[in-house]
Amino acid sequence: MSNASTLCIFVCHNFIAEVRAAIEAEGWPDVVALEFPARCGRPPLSWAELRALIPANCSGLLVLGRACLGKLGEPPAGFPPVRVVPQTQCFHLVAEPWIVDEAIGAGAYLLTGSWLAEWPQHLQALGFAPQQAGAFFADFAKSLLLLDTGLDPQAAGRLAEFQATVGLPARSLAVGLDHTRLLLCRLVLTWRLEQAQQGAREQARQHGAELADYVAAMDLLTRLAKTQSEADTIGTIGELFQMLFAPGALYYLRLENNVRLPGSDIPPAMLEAMRALAGDHGWTPDGQGFLLRISHGAEVLGLIAVDRLAFPAYRQRYLNMALAVTGICGMAVANARNRRRLLEAEKMASLGILVAGVAHEINTPLGVSLMASSALKDQSRALSEHFAARTMTQSELTRYLDSAAAETALIQQNLERIGSLVATFRQVAVEGKPLQTHRFRLRATLEGVVRSLGERLDTRRVQLQIDCDPALEIDGVPADWASIFINLITNSLQHGFRQREQGVIGIRIARDARNRLCIDFRDDGSGIEAEALARIFDPFFTTDQQGGMGLGMHLVYNLVTHSMGGLIRCNSAAGEGAHFHIEVPQPAGGEAGRPAGR
Repeated sequence: MSNASTLCIFVCHNFIAEVRAAIEAEGWPDVVALEFPARCGRPPLSWAELRALIPANCSGLLVLGRACLGKLGEPPAGFPPVRVVPQTQCFHLVAEPWIVDEAIGAGAYLLTGSWLAEWPQHLQALGFAPQQAGAFFADFAKSLLLLDTGLDPQAAGRLAEFQATVGLPARSLAVGLDHTRLLLCRLVLTWRLEQAQQGAREQARQHGAELADYVAAMDLLTRLAKTQSEADTIGTIGELFQMLFAPGALYYLRLENNVRLPGSDIPPAMLEAMRALAGDHGWTPDGQGFLLRISHGAEVLGLIAVDRLAFPAYRQRYLNMALAVTGICGMAVANARNRRRLLEAEKMASLGILVAGVAHEINTPLGVSLMASSALKDQSRALSEHFAARTMTQSELTRYLDSAAAETALIQQNLERIGSLVATFRQVAVEGKPLQTHRFRLRATLEGVVRSLGERLDTRRVQLQIDCDPALEIDGVPADWASIFINLITNSLQHGFRQREQGVIGIRIARDARNRLCIDFRDDGSGIEAEALARIFDPFFTTDQQGGMGLGMHLVYNLVTHSMGGLIRCNSAAGEGAHFHIEVPQPAGGEAGRPAGR
């Protein structure tokens, strides 16, 4: 038995062998099993009886039993910490409760190896001669059941002897020690946890005054970890140092790339001392405080001067405490700076995608305008040559004027679209204003897109089939829908019909039963490979490295899903054309509305 703290487990004589075997199997040096007489409560166990059995080094007491514990009550003074653990059935100490309860319910008289080892004595204690025991047991039992833990190799023979005496059928059930070990493990681990907690509480009482400072500091350190900006981080560091040291003066000098940053109002003498600091710490010029370097890795982030301490005699203790938290302070400042850099990088990346998107959107109307102006220039030059040679005819002049009117209208329409795109970009990206929605006829917008594409949508090469009620009105931003149709049509022209002489584009638009606007856009072009299909909505992904930016379908996806709160999917395979299906919810009651964000 160890001289250290020991847990004493008391159990009756009938179960002592199993409990001791379980303790030995677990290898617990600080647990011992002790027995009290097996009287089943006649008379019940008393604290005086237990006191005589407790060893001197017992630091905790567990008492297991059932009827024998009925009169114990609260332990008297002078006992070690006691926990009484009553059992519903004593046999729950060696077998699962459902096994015991089921056997008792079937009329079995339960036995252990320890009880069988002394069965003649037990009969004698009950006041029966062996030849009289059969009638006694037959009154309340139908059979005998040995819960065999495997500790007594003679248990089977003794069961047979007892069976012959009482004349009841008997059987043995191997239960082993697993249940007893699990039961004791839970009790012992609970005791050890309580011991550890008690030790921790005692240690906390002994060091309470010193730990109070650290607990308060941890609260501020938690706040420090949650700060977002460097200014908030520096402010929380100042609060932490004020709470810990209550200095008469506290200064923080921000450094980045070893350059002093503005905003530090520090007296010249103190500033010179901070700049001259060679190591991680030092003393202030008047010796009434200390200087600290705040760093993360090899980067120096700032310098702190804690001056005019209320108790300068403890400055070394205060310095040690400050050094213990400077690493966390440095990490917090570094995290704040990294967060700022990440936000700046994210803003630049977002701005880059936005600018690229605007450039992509402008590219189509600009290309159409350039094509139309080039054609107008060629036609003007040809007409001028005919006029100079006096070979110009009336019909040529008429054709030129008709073409010039159409092409200038096309140029004007596309330049207006460029101006609208630039205005929209300024409104959303620069001024931060949301776009206003209103009701408009979608087919008219689509037909305007077709006209704006001019010769890029050559009707001799590409057949366009539109199935949309001219009277269909929706709530939204016409420019958004124009962008969607332009990018879908341009995608078919640039990719689907790239190596085709002829092609067909079909656009079907209608409302469904749920008041959702449904658009089916199909072409019979070359289709999309599986690898490209999986990334078709990714930004800057294109299969035409020479002629595409890879933003068209990404812009369509953003408009449909983010701006309009809808969904878009694409079905395609190589050689089978492309099918885009779009669903966009419409406000109930016909009122204009727009999801948050753009």
